Amino acid sequence: MATLKENLRLWDEGVAACDRGEFRTALEKFTGIQDPSAKILFNIGTVQMALGQVQPAAKSFSSTLEKDEHLSVAYFQRGLANFKCGRDQEGLRDFQESYQRLRRNALIDYKQLGLRYKLCACEVLYNTALVHFKLGQTAQCKEMLLEAQKVKIEPRHNVIDKALECLDRHQTFQPIEMPSNVLFRPATSIIQNLEKKDYLGKAKVVSSITDRDDFSGFEPLRRPKESQAKSLDAALRPEGTPHRVVRDHAPNSAEELEVRVGNMVFVAAQEEGWCSVSFNNKIGLVPAVCLEEVEDKRGKGEEGRIRDSKVPEPPRSKPPQPPVRPSPPARLPPMLMPPKKALPTPPDEDSAFLPPSAPPNRAPPPLVRGSLAQGDNGFYDNEEAPISPPARPPPPRPPSLSADMPVVVKVHHTDSYTVAIRSKSGATLRDLTVMVANKFEMAEDVVTLWYKKEGEEEMTEIVKDEDMREVWATVREGQLTLWLKDRKDDQESVSAMSMQFSKVVALHDYEASEPGDLGFMEGDVITIMSQVNEDWLEGRSRGNVGIFPAGYVKPWDKRLPKEGISCA
Repeated sequence: MATLKENLRLWDEGVAACDRGEFRTALEKFTGIQDPSAKILFNIGTVQMALGQVQPAAKSFSSTLEKDEHLSVAYFQRGLANFKCGRDQEGLRDFQESYQRLRRNALIDYKQLGLRYKLCACEVLYNTALVHFKLGQTAQCKEMLLEAQKVKIEPRHNVIDKALECLDRHQTFQPIEMPSNVLFRPATSIIQNLEKKDYLGKAKVVSSITDRDDFSGFEPLRRPKESQAKSLDAALRPEGTPHRVVRDHAPNSAEELEVRVGNMVFVAAQEEGWCSVSFNNKIGLVPAVCLEEVEDKRGKGEEGRIRDSKVPEPPRSKPPQPPVRPSPPARLPPMLMPPKKALPTPPDEDSAFLPPSAPPNRAPPPLVRGSLAQGDNGFYDNEEAPISPPARPPPPRPPSLSADMPVVVKVHHTDSYTVAIRSKSGATLRDLTVMVANKFEMAEDVVTLWYKKEGEEEMTEIVKDEDMREVWATVREGQLTLWLKDRKDDQESVSAMSMQFSKVVALHDYEASEPGDLGFMEGDVITIMSQVNEDWLEGRSRGNVGIFPAGYVKPWDKRLPKEGISCA
């Protein structure tokens, strides 16, 4: 049984014989391959077609399709063989099957499979039309030619137009055939590896003839002498002036060199617009317009040796001593370490730290929802909290935690801003007011704190320390919730707490220009959720939530309903 190496060698020899026009020799090589594949059987059929052996060629292509039924080009070749044998119906079926295997593609390129051929759909339709013409089906023939005319690609497909002219004169036309040297070829890399290679080479053994020399074996690596090193550098250094290629050049003769943009060449001489250059150990001619002279950065080092500028000089001094790492700080004994306080469980309601006010004359940032997270100095929640704009510096962080501040106090501003601070249990109203004022960056005299008694919805103002002691009694699980109001808010300004469920009616149409805006039509009723600042409100309408200008709405009077108004 032949080995794979022998089959590959026969395959390569058969293709080479076919290129020389020796088709009988090629047929002998291909038929000598044992257990041939679909590619070898296709090659056998193609060579038989070139020798005029049409009947055996049709059988060879049938064997090819038994190995690979999806090979459209094999159907095309078998259809051509059947047509030449006079089996028109079988040839018509093969051409139709070949067109179906194209799957509505204009062509199939078989280069990746080793066949340097592109089977075009217009060629298949052309041969199909020829079979229809031979069968006397003129209408089908013209239809196929018109379809082929629409998808023709190359200039050689102009034979389709000539076939239409022949059809008008009721004259026959010749089929389109594949060239006889179009075969499946083995990969070049595989053929090159068929030859044996000596990767180790021949070793040279040297033995000493000196009586006192015990060495016997391979000759050790020795440094070249100074004279040898200079001659070696001179031999390796390219002669000429360095130039950079600025334009591609394809050779038109054996004396010219092929160069690409960016290549570095060395010009030895120039005459009549041509330069004699050395490139990749080759010497040839390149047009002068394709080259640009560059500075020769190769300088001469010590002892007249040529040294590349990219190669650094050897070190002249001793390497520096490594830095001495400082010793780690001494750790405190366990008894001196401050006790760790367990942080209380974060509450479920909003506790995000927000800036005290939005910048004037600027659209407030969009609202996002998130989950409660623990920071370095307290708990924060992104739930329904506006994100500060990038240009604004981050707000001050809450005061650092300590052992005497175990209670988390959440303070809700009437503008829906919320902060979380820590305070020791039992702090006076004065101390808590100062902490809240510093946190909101407000004056102490305008801050009023409110709380809700258990079972009540209305808020009660904290005005004295007795009220504060009652407030501290409502602490549950280390948490306390308070509300902040500003004394400077006049009666006309509508706060978020008082507008939590109030409604306004739109005076004009407003089109949302930003992702966080709320668009509405004139007459729509909007439910107010919060007041962003004196110019912007946040509300809900038609199932959408966003911010909108306060000047576009007015308070809604329930006693005067309006037709066509849609409530949120």
